[in-house]
Amino acid sequence: MVSAAEENKKSGNTPPKGIQEKHPHIKGRGLLSKFALGLSDGLVTNLAFLAGFSGALGDLGIIRLAGFASMLAGSVSMFFGGLMAVRTERDLFLADKKREAYEIEHEPEEEKQELKEFYRNKGLSKEESDLVVRRIASNRKKWLEDMLMHEESINEARLENPLKSAGVIGLSFLVGALVPLVPYLVFSAKTVSIIFSVCVSLVFLYGAGAWKGSLAGRKFWRAGIEMLLVGAAAAGILYVIGSLIVFA
Repeated sequence: MVSAAEENKKSGNTPPKGIQEKHPHIKGRGLLSKFALGLSDGLVTNLAFLAGFSGALGDLGIIRLAGFASMLAGSVSMFFGGLMAVRTERDLFLADKKREAYEIEHEPEEEKQELKEFYRNKGLSKEESDLVVRRIASNRKKWLEDMLMHEESINEARLENPLKSAGVIGLSFLVGALVPLVPYLVFSAKTVSIIFSVCVSLVFLYGAGAWKGSLAGRKFWRAGIEMLLVGAAAAGILYVIGSLIVFA
């Protein structure tokens, strides 16, 4: 007589050893989001900047130099801005962690009561919430993690590396800002450079917007069109302003 386990093995229906998620989460979602943000920001910023300079100046060499300066300055600014943002988030977490640890040490019953109320609001009975909190409170480290998660909605494991996060957003800005600058380096005529810069940048903007939209679960084509319109509007406005400066 063939056992059920043997039948499962023969049919390829061997049960999993552990729980397997059918739809795994995207790894590195935070860094991917920052890369998409930096890429689109670099594109829009330098496209608009170069368009404004092109409307105001006729010297292609100066326009190229200004484009390089804008690209480098923006990349450095985004790097240090991203670094400070993540460091600040980590510092705030450590402050919250210290405060919660103090409250657990000196006001344990009040902290237990907060957890019990949280679990009762989730649908557990009084007896069930008492049992859960008693188990959690038996481990001081897990108790602190639970308090931070439920009261402050923060988890130390989800905090990002400051240098890695800043590097991603700074580098992605650099890549994005380079896209509208390349035509000015390739072509020697200003008008041709402007046309190709705008066309290539709008294509990349649509792609960056579609990517950001797909990460956020939005319709990719709508997010792409939105980003394209934002870039086109910014470039058009600054080009007009630059042209008006020339005639003023």
